[in-house]
Amino acid sequence: MLEEIRNEIKDINEKILNHKFISLSEEGKIPVEKIELLYSQQWYIVNHDVRSISIMFSRAINQDELDFFMQAMEGDYEGLKILREVANKNVEPIPYAVAYTHYLAWLANYANPGEQVLALVVNLPIWSKNCKKLSEVFKGRIDTRFLELFAESKVDETSAEKIISRYKGRYLEIAKTIQAYELSFWNSLLS
Repeated sequence: MLEEIRNEIKDINEKILNHKFISLSEEGKIPVEKIELLYSQQWYIVNHDVRSISIMFSRAINQDELDFFMQAMEGDYEGLKILREVANKNVEPIPYAVAYTHYLAWLANYANPGEQVLALVVNLPIWSKNCKKLSEVFKGRIDTRFLELFAESKVDETSAEKIISRYKGRYLEIAKTIQAYELSFWNSLLS
């Protein structure tokens, strides 16, 4: 099922992976200040994502669901500790940048564990690839520990597939929506 969904959303994933912010960064045309902006927006996002994933954890029924959400929560919590050191916490959130975390909160409260896992397993590999590209470009110019952490993030897709298949859900809709919010994040950084 995951492969089918990824095939359905390949266009939006390509837009994210080949986003102008990423290509301009690789060309040396994005200043360090934009990564600082990324960090300040991630401070808001990751703070809320940790809470949303903890709600998902609290609603999980099976051990594999608990394990999946715990791993996701631990990764975000590690990121939050890094952001505590590197992010400017006084920058106001950009609504289009942080919309992702509000959708994740909605999923935490209204979706079933299969839908929640689907959203995370669809989004994280794409986010991870962009973090990897940016960490390589900006290493030595700015603290890249946050980007490196997520560049190395892995998802247990076998476990995810098992959890997803246990539930009925609006999987394609959720995949399209979470990735639309991801694209919105990257778009907002160029404004």
